[in-house]
Amino acid sequence: MKPRALLRPGQLAWLAEIGLDTHWLAERPASDGACVSPAARAESGDPAGPAPGLVRVRAPAGLVAPQAPAPGAGAPADYPDLQALGQAVSACSRCERHAHRALAVSGSGTAGQPYYLIVGEQPGIEDDASGQPFQGDQGRLLAAMLAAARLPHADSAYLTYAVKCRAVGGREPPPADVAACLPWLRQQIALLQPRWILALGRVAARAVIGSDADLDELRGGPHRYVPDQGEPIPVWVTHQPSSLLVRSAWKAEAWRDLAGLAQAVRESRKA
Repeated sequence: MKPRALLRPGQLAWLAEIGLDTHWLAERPASDGACVSPAARAESGDPAGPAPGLVRVRAPAGLVAPQAPAPGAGAPADYPDLQALGQAVSACSRCERHAHRALAVSGSGTAGQPYYLIVGEQPGIEDDASGQPFQGDQGRLLAAMLAAARLPHADSAYLTYAVKCRAVGGREPPPADVAACLPWLRQQIALLQPRWILALGRVAARAVIGSDADLDELRGGPHRYVPDQGEPIPVWVTHQPSSLLVRSAWKAEAWRDLAGLAQAVRESRKA
């Protein structure tokens, strides 16, 4: 089955780069909450739906503010800029991860009001060695996915992690580690003031949105991040690149999520 949206040659090239065949992008049945093909919609007696080329995404019933840090965790002092904040993150010992890291990974990218703040779950081996986020295969895959989805202003982005230090063995961050790092992330958002937040993976999504829902429930959007001051920031959720490297069947889902984000961004610009 062919995908409903017509893809340009450049998009097809990027999809090939990230390992996606176009038949993976065919619409799934309505029972799983994803898009529905025109033929299936006609058979079900529902002629209505998104216009050709649009991507239907799921939105949660409720939107909540991010969770507060764990009791006793304490909040770091306010920092005037990202450089000072990064230095403090490098010296952080708020959880046991500091004893095993090579380098803390504060973040990098467009520092002045980026269009996107992209939040991953935690540093990998190459990130830990370099002190920079999304290095190696996962970084190349993320760049390819953003290009394939034709994300507007994709070059205006700041990349960081919900947890700033790598754990031994790369285990998933427990809630205590996420809570210890959450003040750093909140201050980054306050300093950056991004227009959109893209959360990659369940841990990152929960840290940003404050929801205990599973990733399948959170994928897509729109969600929102509620800062202490200022307007809420729209949030989109999809798989983390490191998961896609070992579960290639999820790449089609991630592509749909990012295509939905691109559509939402374009519609917000029109409004």
